[in-house]
Amino acid sequence: MIASTANKEFLTRGASSAVGRNLLWMVWSGGISIANSILVWVFMARMRDVEELGRFTIVMGLYTLFFGVCSLGLVPYLVSEISRRNEQFKTFQKNEQTIVEFVGSASVFLLISGIVCAFLMAACGFLVSDSWTVRVSTLVLSLALIPTGVLGVAEATAISFDRTRLIAFVSTFENVLRTVFPLWLIYSGFDISVICASFVAVRIVALIIYARVAGNRLFKASFAVDDLVRILKVTPTFAATIVFASINWQAAVILLGLLSTEIESAKFGVASRFLIPVTILMASYANVIQPMIAKKTLKSNENAGSFLSKMAGYPLILSTLAAAASPFLSRQVLIVFFGENYGDVAATLDILALSVVPFCLVMVVARGLVATNSQHIDLLANALGVVACITLGAMLVPKYGAIGAATAQLFSFLLMALVEVGYLTRKTVGFQIWRTAFLSLACLSLLHIIF
Repeated sequence: MIASTANKEFLTRGASSAVGRNLLWMVWSGGISIANSILVWVFMARMRDVEELGRFTIVMGLYTLFFGVCSLGLVPYLVSEISRRNEQFKTFQKNEQTIVEFVGSASVFLLISGIVCAFLMAACGFLVSDSWTVRVSTLVLSLALIPTGVLGVAEATAISFDRTRLIAFVSTFENVLRTVFPLWLIYSGFDISVICASFVAVRIVALIIYARVAGNRLFKASFAVDDLVRILKVTPTFAATIVFASINWQAAVILLGLLSTEIESAKFGVASRFLIPVTILMASYANVIQPMIAKKTLKSNENAGSFLSKMAGYPLILSTLAAAASPFLSRQVLIVFFGENYGDVAATLDILALSVVPFCLVMVVARGLVATNSQHIDLLANALGVVACITLGAMLVPKYGAIGAATAQLFSFLLMALVEVGYLTRKTVGFQIWRTAFLSLACLSLLHIIF
């Protein structure tokens, strides 16, 4: 009865709720994901040896890489297109079937993408490590990518129809399961591959929940040719962008696996856990403000620039404060969460904390580029970031290990921010973030030189 009622409401509810409420639901979802990530890594660090944690870091690094790729970066586009069709349906009483067919087309398209990414991830597991534990675990965890693409369509549909509460519910349920079962498996001494199998099972459960709520509107196994062609046309730019972005995030881990030791991989893995909360929260923030940016862009270029400056300023200030606090707190926080063995990871964490500042700026500015039909600049920035990270990382990682990897990551994000902010400043009247950004960078540079 509850599912039936939800089915009737799924495509009829308007996006009338305030942005603030949607942001709270998305932040809640992100918070649950953050808690899951930290708890699992804390247990692994405290109950398994450093070498095994290093192997786990490599497996999860590959999964994170392909997790971002399998949706092909299409979620922002899907949100916009579904919202547009829903508005036409409400205003002009156009056929509801156009929404169903588009969602069905996207689901089939991203299901195929998930299958391809699962195959590629399994193959990469054999390339980046000669450990059979890593290879088998990567093969098992790659199966979780198959439902992930379709889950991206489900979340985009929920956002479009003001159902962020549904995302929060599914995320909460999924992450509770993804915490309880892996922690029990870690405590019981099971192999990494078994832990990875539990992640796969939980992803399937999340898909079942969405299917139960959305019914055949989300998982109708058919598509319209016109919709498929439309999706195919926009895919290359968005897909290339997300591929480069994912590679950029995981290049440091991969370089450590190839050029350094499992111990250095473990150190970077521990330090990078603190970037996950930032990534999740910034993705939530960007998803919520995206419709507002688009509306401002349609009304006035100057209006859009001023609004985007304001929206970019908030995370820029908060990330600067977090980076400034890192030298004072990093060692103590690492010891509390991961134990005395990881106190010397503080230097790596401090560098990654600095990289959060340009990263937050890029996350917001990239949505402005999409709104102004300039997503090719985001693609260019991500490509340059990958080249910078790999080039610098290849020089620094063999000698400096995790610290070298973190430095390469920082330089990559700084370069991306310069490209994207520089272009949007010229493209959009009213977008002025340079003063705040330079002041932030100057204060952080001075602080880290002193300490």
